[in-house]
Amino acid sequence: MSAMALLLCSIGVLSVCLSSQAGLTVEAEPGDDVTLWCQHSLTLSSYIFWLKQTNISVPVYTACKYYSVSSSSSNSCFFITESNRSVMSVNSMNSSLTITAVNHSDSGLYYCSSLEGKYMIFSNTTYLQIRERNEIFSKNTDTATEAVCTANVVTVLVLVFGAVIVVLLSALLFLLFIILKYRKQFREDSDSKLKEEKEEQDGEMMNYAALNFSNKKNRRSHRRVEAEDPNIIYSSVRQWDLVQ
Repeated sequence: MSAMALLLCSIGVLSVCLSSQAGLTVEAEPGDDVTLWCQHSLTLSSYIFWLKQTNISVPVYTACKYYSVSSSSSNSCFFITESNRSVMSVNSMNSSLTITAVNHSDSGLYYCSSLEGKYMIFSNTTYLQIRERNEIFSKNTDTATEAVCTANVVTVLVLVFGAVIVVLLSALLFLLFIILKYRKQFREDSDSKLKEEKEEQDGEMMNYAALNFSNKKNRRSHRRVEAEDPNIIYSSVRQWDLVQ
């Protein structure tokens, strides 16, 4: 009777089958030993099952125990054949399923359930994913490639920014050199113009002094001639009188 109820529940014909929230994803490599856990809430002695489901296939029973609440002991179920690599254990709160030397065929969704009256109570689920070693190597290679690419990008950015900084500094220094050269040339031109203007002013002052001196000399000569003229006239008149 119990086996028939389990079969009906597994294909969805039993009236109610309750389920809880999804569990975790466990990843393993081929050859590893994996232990999966689930909780139960049995208050009366009953069966606890571990099931495995792949894709959309019907769940398959992988292990079963009859748990006695009074003695806290469990016995194997005679109607389910367990795998030699699957070891199930039960205590008052949890149940575990240990799969030794896993391989790719062990991948799938695992969950445990307990039979309470006419209901199957399902616990949290765990997805077991067996990765191939070449996938792990490929993943590590991709990670290393990404790291190398990131390092190359950083190096290129550093070189580009360094080149931009060098160009900007060179342009700034060249501009500063042009400004200083222009200021020096402007200062030299200003000094040369001031010197020429000063020389012109000095020349004009010398010409003015020479001209002024010449005018004074001429004036003195005129005065001397005018002063000597009466004597000359007087002497001439007197000589004329003596002759007569």
